[in-house]
Amino acid sequence: MDLSPGLTIGGHKLSTYAVLGGGYVWADADDPIVGVVGSATKTLQDDGGFTANAGVGAKLFVTDALYVGLDARYRYFDKLLKTDGDELNTVETTLSIGFRF
Repeated sequence: MDLSPGLTIGGHKLSTYAVLGGGYVWADADDPIVGVVGSATKTLQDDGGFTANAGVGAKLFVTDALYVGLDARYRYFDKLLKTDGDELNTVETTLSIGFRF
């Protein structure tokens, strides 16, 4: 959904959007991954849990079909650390070049 219909920059269309999603995520590691969080040793093993994400982004159309995009997304993973059910929160940014057919 274009949040800013009709918006242009330098004569080029700028399309802004927001995303919201959810699902289920799982890991199938060959071996456990051991690390330290604070002062405690943690082990990541095969596990799964619910995930949610939300983000915003924009696409600047250089031509009618070619665009440059930028978006940022927050991701939440529930129960990623099997030993104590802790969650993981991450932020992901993406710079893209795309072609729309």
